[in-house]
Amino acid sequence: MASTVTVTHTADSAIPNAETVREDFQRDGFAVVQDLAGQSELEELRGAYEDALAGRVDYGEHDRQLGGITRQLMLPHMHDPRFANSEAVRRGAELAAPILGTDSPQFLFSMLIYKPPMHPHETPWHQDMAYAGRPCTEPGVILPNNAVVQYWLALDDVDEETGCMTFVPGMQGKPMPEHRVASGAPEDESRLLEMVDAERDLDLSTARPCALRAGSATMHGYAAPHYTGPNRTRDRHRRAFIFSFANPQAMAAMMSDRGDWDSMVDEG
Repeated sequence: MASTVTVTHTADSAIPNAETVREDFQRDGFAVVQDLAGQSELEELRGAYEDALAGRVDYGEHDRQLGGITRQLMLPHMHDPRFANSEAVRRGAELAAPILGTDSPQFLFSMLIYKPPMHPHETPWHQDMAYAGRPCTEPGVILPNNAVVQYWLALDDVDEETGCMTFVPGMQGKPMPEHRVASGAPEDESRLLEMVDAERDLDLSTARPCALRAGSATMHGYAAPHYTGPNRTRDRHRRAFIFSFANPQAMAAMMSDRGDWDSMVDEG
């Protein structure tokens, strides 16, 4: 599942405002990356996505329902070379490398999350590090926000009506609030987690919805609280390609006595 991507930092000129993006990430715990995928690549990824949804590429047990409610296809990079060889993945590694403090970011995992028109379910407020334990990581854990960088690449224009990513800034470096299982079996890898009391533990007045044009992405650390709403539209699809990188040495040190890494990377 994991692999190492060696980068040379030569593509920053092709990533608009790369240093500003990194500064945003360090300050807020997340950032928006404009045009991570170009138009031709976007069309290729859409084709791969549709082949996955239609079953033309067999994902087997990796085709499942997140929390029993939302279509989730795990590890597309293992099933289709169009995801594995994506230029957006390479550029994402280059952008993330200085944040992670390594020239060889470890590619952790990938997944597809699909919300079709009129999909009624939200993905509730959570932090990804909650998935490191079964059913949840114990509250109070502090995971450095630059241990993992995760991308949420929009293959369709996305906004609050279709369920864009929404973040609360500045929570990195603070103890993780209590989480619980929102839906799904507690010991199942596809369980869906949520904060027990997001209104108490987060200042939701500062929440920032990240509307994106197709080909752009958000990037966030595993300590950044985030949420996506239902797709309330009647004719717009919401297709997201999600992938992440880590500093392999830092993650090995931090996770050696904490939690269940395989569960952590299977979150949605």
